[in-house]
Amino acid sequence: MKKMKITLRKDGTQKIEVLGASGDSCLEFTREMERRLGSQTGQRELKPEFAEDEHEAEREREAGS
Repeated sequence: MKKMKITLRKDGTQKIEVLGASGDSCLEFTREMERRLGSQTGQRELKPEFAEDEHEAEREREAGS
């Protein structure tokens, strides 16, 4: 299951972290939230999971359950 962790800092900056997703689905998952927050995509830090094949990531999650 995909989850989104949003951190709003006192200085007005925001951090959106996706958990349980990989590849382009991470970016698609956050796109609407970024728009609603008025987030300017300044620096995007991609986690190692981004490079994983979505089917591979799903198999790993199922094996860990």
